[in-house]
Amino acid sequence: MTAEQAMSWLQQVGGELYQSRHTDAGHTAWVAVVRTPWLAARRGKLIIALGSTLQEATAAAEDQWQKLWQDLGGAH
Repeated sequence: MTAEQAMSWLQQVGGELYQSRHTDAGHTAWVAVVRTPWLAARRGKLIIALGSTLQEATAAAEDQWQKLWQDLGGAH
């Protein structure tokens, strides 16, 4: 997943991306936050995924998103 693909997916699902402040050691963390939509009477789920890059955090969120939809029996 490229940075452009990650940002595009987050935009499509209404997700947000956060970056921690840089430390003296240069380490940073990324957090992707996505809420799945309501499905019938089921409330949406909040997905919070961490990564050392924006692509890693977004890919982790997308993996969780896909697993939730698979568990519900639909491809979304």
